[in-house]
Amino acid sequence: MKFKEDNRELTWADLEEDIQTRAHRKDPDFYLDGHWKVFIREQKGFDVYMVDGSWVRNNLSVIFGHGGHGLVHEFIPINEIWISSTHFEGCEHDLDHTDEVTQEYFDSCTVHEIKECQEMQNGKDFWTAHQIALEEERKLGLIPEEDI
Repeated sequence: MKFKEDNRELTWADLEEDIQTRAHRKDPDFYLDGHWKVFIREQKGFDVYMVDGSWVRNNLSVIFGHGGHGLVHEFIPINEIWISSTHFEGCEHDLDHTDEVTQEYFDSCTVHEIKECQEMQNGKDFWTAHQIALEEERKLGLIPEEDI
């Protein structure tokens, strides 16, 4: 499988590697909770939460996008998947500017985050796992070919 080349600054890869390397040292009792986080379902061994993305970006991490997991974001417990209820400012996917994600978009992000986390658990770096997750979304018909 041929992936897009990672043209990001090296700092991103270094940060991602550090978070991934330290993930096994996370406190298993660490848990964040509040009005901004709602349990949706269990899927493939992960607890999937809808989170208020604006709240997360304002209080935990300015780089939180549409979703995440514990091998990418140090504040997310290892068995959780967080999906934002809203698009972020400037998101190219928010074409109608409602800010809220659709159920289809939420489900697509969930598939992506789970696949990405599984690949990283198996030793892949973030960029490779991210590309595999995009391909998984495409194969399931959740995103068009041109979005990869």
